[in-house]
Amino acid sequence: MLKQSIGVGMLLVAGHAFSAEITVTTTEDIVKDDKECSLREAIEYINNGMPEAGYNGCGGKDAYASVSLAKNAVYKLEKKIDIKAELNIKTVYDSNVNEDVVLGLNNAVIEMTGKDQIFNINDDDNGVVAVNFKEITFKGCKQDQCAEKGGILYNNEKLTLENVKFQDGYARFGGAIYNEGFSEDGVGSASRLYIRTTIFENNKAVEGGAIYSKAPAYEIYTSLFKGNESSSGGAIVFNANGIADISKLTFANPQNVIANSTFFKNKGFAINVRDGLALNNITVVKNSGGIEFNTTSEHGYLANSVVIGNNLGGTAQDCKIVDSSADQSVLYNNLVGTGCPVGPVANLNDVWSGNSLLAGEDEGTCKTLTEDRTSVFCPFNTPNKTFIGYLRPRILLDYATIFASPILNKGKTTADGNTHHVYCEGSDQRGKTRNLDDVWCDRGAIEIVVPVSMPRLGQDIKVGEVAKFNILDSLGDSDLIPKEECTKVMGMENPTGKPWQDGCPILKQTTDSKGTFTLNLNGDFEYKPDGNWHGADIFELRVVTSSTRFNTSAKNYLAAEVRIVQEPTGEMESKTVKTSGGAIGWTGLFALMGLVGFRRFKKSP
Repeated sequence: MLKQSIGVGMLLVAGHAFSAEITVTTTEDIVKDDKECSLREAIEYINNGMPEAGYNGCGGKDAYASVSLAKNAVYKLEKKIDIKAELNIKTVYDSNVNEDVVLGLNNAVIEMTGKDQIFNINDDDNGVVAVNFKEITFKGCKQDQCAEKGGILYNNEKLTLENVKFQDGYARFGGAIYNEGFSEDGVGSASRLYIRTTIFENNKAVEGGAIYSKAPAYEIYTSLFKGNESSSGGAIVFNANGIADISKLTFANPQNVIANSTFFKNKGFAINVRDGLALNNITVVKNSGGIEFNTTSEHGYLANSVVIGNNLGGTAQDCKIVDSSADQSVLYNNLVGTGCPVGPVANLNDVWSGNSLLAGEDEGTCKTLTEDRTSVFCPFNTPNKTFIGYLRPRILLDYATIFASPILNKGKTTADGNTHHVYCEGSDQRGKTRNLDDVWCDRGAIEIVVPVSMPRLGQDIKVGEVAKFNILDSLGDSDLIPKEECTKVMGMENPTGKPWQDGCPILKQTTDSKGTFTLNLNGDFEYKPDGNWHGADIFELRVVTSSTRFNTSAKNYLAAEVRIVQEPTGEMESKTVKTSGGAIGWTGLFALMGLVGFRRFKKSP
């Protein structure tokens, strides 16, 4: 049981702004007048209009409908809770000013221990109430069928999710969420989902392994669907119907959308497209099915996306057309597998003819450009201090220009008269801005980022030690050029007269050189002092990557200032090198000019 003093202390640290929130002070699922406030009691208090007298230790005068949970705490429920009023449920935690807070990594957990769904969100009225969940992890019952409709949530209201995770929800319809989506007359919208930066993982249903909606009635952005299952073989995000009245829809401004999201290793098709649903900048890879199309108008489309490598039992299933004689779905500027309808040439769709998908296992470390020269994606990876993982596109050595990639620089920001033109999203799945002032953007959920410069690097060492650090995280979405390619890429032999190292590194000394270094394709940099000197060796390190090699020859590198400080044993002072903020002075200026060269190249095919 969480002691009440812990909850109060948390609020004092968080500040006065939370003084009227309802703090859950126990992780147990109880209803008892014991001065402890359980999650069930807090929600019942809100459902009953929040009387000033409070309820079993919850709320009181000046309370408002916001429920606070403690970070990483696990709140276990024996049966579902009905939500019948507007409320917020969120994780509250204090953070050190020097700590980088990553939303989603400190979520409170709500877990179902019985055989039931967690929340039934329905006010039993014709009106729609707003319910918001932020930084919450939901764990379903893990049994054959937690509920008929919605293994974790049943929604008939306006539900907003931010930095939420759903896992282990089982149902007949909607492994994680069942969204009503229709009013009683079957025309109006009765409920709606607003989903941002949310993970659906290991949920299962007959239809709608993650989400079942009676019709498209949602906006889903920057989210991940991974390892979910629709046992019927249907869609992970399933729409039973299209929008009833398409006369109110406009092609350029869809009301319902899934964008900047990844579908990976799900059993079933990723999504079934019905009238009124737009898919933009999504990556659909290694599922047992890709996209199912079933529309009667152009108001169901797939744009600026990658749908490849989806198969069932070795048979490709990237696309499925339910009725090829009547379907009116639009595909614009996608990389798709064979069997997908590409439409007219003006719609700019490409069919992937390769067979090398991931450079490594399904998940984990990406092989170097020497170890794997053909795969178009790195394996799925969730970097350190990151909530949602992704598949990073690779820039291969065989690409003569950046336009040789089937993914990069394929989305156009100009329509050129095409009425089915769809703009790329303004940012990618990670929140990285797509440069809308450029002519080109990238297909799929991830936009390749080319940093202006590398952050300052270095290490303090004692006499007799060797400095070791890794630079891969400083390269953005790029890989180091193998040493065998350096003479070709650089247009010259190594000016030192020695063989090139991986990354084609060149040093520009600020002080006299006082040591030697090695660099490999994995980004491991090792510096060995050439004596027992006392002081600093300061130099600029320039490396060439798979993206910067396309810049103009004078600026085809990334640069960083490196400082190696060596002190005699026992005399080491605190001289930690700042590893953020980038290179300084003319180093940063050169790197910026290099980026401009790359962007100029992106603008000119």
